[in-house]
Amino acid sequence: MASDLPPGNPESSVSLLPNEPEIDAPRGLRAPGTARMIAGSLIGAVLAYLFQVYGTRALGAHDFSPIAQLWASYFIVATVILVPLEQFVTREASRGRQVLKEDRLTIALVIGGAALLLGGYAYLTNEAFFSGEPIFVVQAVAVTVFYGVMQVGKGLLAGHRRFAEYGALLAWEGIVRLGAAVAFIAYSASAPALGWAMVAAPFGVFLVRPFRYDRETVSGVAPTKASGFLSSYVLGSAASQVLLGAAPIAVGALGGTGALQSVVFATFLLFRAPLTLIYNLQGRLLSLLVRMDGKTSLRKGLLKLVGFGAVLVGLAGVVGFIVGPAVVGVLFGPEFRPVATVAALAAAGVIAGSVTQLMGQALVASGSTGQLASAWVGGLFAGVVAMFLAGGTPDFRVAIGFAVGELVAFALACWRTLRS
Repeated sequence: MASDLPPGNPESSVSLLPNEPEIDAPRGLRAPGTARMIAGSLIGAVLAYLFQVYGTRALGAHDFSPIAQLWASYFIVATVILVPLEQFVTREASRGRQVLKEDRLTIALVIGGAALLLGGYAYLTNEAFFSGEPIFVVQAVAVTVFYGVMQVGKGLLAGHRRFAEYGALLAWEGIVRLGAAVAFIAYSASAPALGWAMVAAPFGVFLVRPFRYDRETVSGVAPTKASGFLSSYVLGSAASQVLLGAAPIAVGALGGTGALQSVVFATFLLFRAPLTLIYNLQGRLLSLLVRMDGKTSLRKGLLKLVGFGAVLVGLAGVVGFIVGPAVVGVLFGPEFRPVATVAALAAAGVIAGSVTQLMGQALVASGSTGQLASAWVGGLFAGVVAMFLAGGTPDFRVAIGFAVGELVAFALACWRTLRS
């Protein structure tokens, strides 16, 4: 992996106040702002959960269903398309390029394509999933466009090492969403009101103003071929999301009851929390890896991550088996309690996927997104084969397939990362 950055310790872009000049600061994971970035991510996650709790209590399960559909469908579009876009911006900004000036057409096309995709889905399923209200088509397009802008802002903040402001943006997103929800529901207790709160959430980006940091910091850096980088990354992200999110659908396809599908949905929803947190924090790691590119310390760090990850996967399986069913039952109700083996396999698989996502950042840093995609596609193929070969109940077969798929993806990502 080759670096485009000059040797030495370039100036850090950490500031305590919006207009404060840049200061020289440590470049590793102890760089200023890291703790605030983590805190902001946790605050944002809690506020997102409170938004859903408030929404379900204000509207009831039936009337909240269009928001559940909008949230779930946007999450898929975001993780498959917009997160790769954010990573592209982070990588290019970390390399010293002025992203908005040089890649604005690519950014516009990706965001526009994602908006058309989600808007088209909301239009085609409007009667079935969105209560036949056309306003949700408008909201689907709007939420994708505005979140796309926010993802670009997050990429700039991570690429220019403004980690404290990155954390502030995540917190503002949650604050604006929940505050707008309370205000809009007071005016009209309806699902469209909550939909507009989702549209309002990414406007927190204008409070942090990340776009002012877009500038060239290293001259003469060759641009990354965006089409190859993003297409491979999107393919890999799609495979990883099918592996993670299709569990309830697979249970139904194997003949599982609606109740069993709900049990699997609740189990995987709870256990994927670490992976959701990683999506928010991986830009922090990518910014570091771009600057470490080619260094011996990078390989040593990756080897430690492989060993640590393998231990965590085993521990997650044990903990999931012992306490997983009880935790799911307490949070979602006793009727959602999974069997211990399914909980163990789900927990181990999610941790394997989380470590794979972290390992993959080294491939993203070097621009080798095709190798990352091959790891996820290979894992998906292995998971499907294992699911069909396994015996037992539908939930057990799906959990086996998920765990095998995530472990294969983990192994392939480790192999490809360490040999690159």
